[in-house]
Amino acid sequence: MNRPLSSRKEFLEVLARTRTEAEARFQQAPRSATYESIARQLDAMQSMTAGGRTPTEDERDSITIGLLAVRELEPAHDADLADFIERLHELNGYLTAWPPN
Repeated sequence: MNRPLSSRKEFLEVLARTRTEAEARFQQAPRSATYESIARQLDAMQSMTAGGRTPTEDERDSITIGLLAVRELEPAHDADLADFIERLHELNGYLTAWPPN
């Protein structure tokens, strides 16, 4: 990605792609609490932003996918994982800031 998300439309597109990948990663490693938590938090992000809804501050604060990525997934062992981790950070950052666009 290499650049911050610039719109809600882009946020939602990246969220959809990352949710699909997180679920696949969890299915490949079903005992992974990390991937399960990431997949569930991405699902929550989808729910809290569906239909143009603005998530509450408490909802935004409940998302910890960036921290999980740092603690559990970094450093990435391949380019695909590095891309996944970068998207987690971008999604977490955008949700936390929730710009008015």
